[in-house]
Amino acid sequence: MRDKILEQSKELITREIKLCKKLRTMISRELEAIVLDGNMDELFNILEKKDEILSELQLLADGWRDVLNSPLINNNAPNGLRTRLLELYPDDTELPELIQESRDIADSIMQAEDNAISELGKYRDGLRSQMASRVHGRNAAASYARMGGSMI
Repeated sequence: MRDKILEQSKELITREIKLCKKLRTMISRELEAIVLDGNMDELFNILEKKDEILSELQLLADGWRDVLNSPLINNNAPNGLRTRLLELYPDDTELPELIQESRDIADSIMQAEDNAISELGKYRDGLRSQMASRVHGRNAAASYARMGGSMI
């Protein structure tokens, strides 16, 4: 049972890393669509793909249930599941590397997502400014025409 928990944990972490790398790529593409291209259609396509990856990650999280329900794992461990796994398998050389890679990619995703949200906000603010300028221009032209002015 002990070896089964180790192998299952490694498999889950490896799958998580692969999905997170896909998610990180989608976030990079999202930034390109916003910042470089201003392509909202592409942005929406990317957001759909991100949702699919997030759904897969949720299913993967459900897969941890067997590990969490194992008598070897203390669900009340104060330092978390991954720390508990490291405690249970101190001689395994692969597990710490997988856990660190998983943490690193998760940190990278959080930073990239914060950046994407910020850039999308800037893009939105720029669009609002353009719209306000156009409305102001139309209002000015209408006022000028009402006063008898010529637009030519």
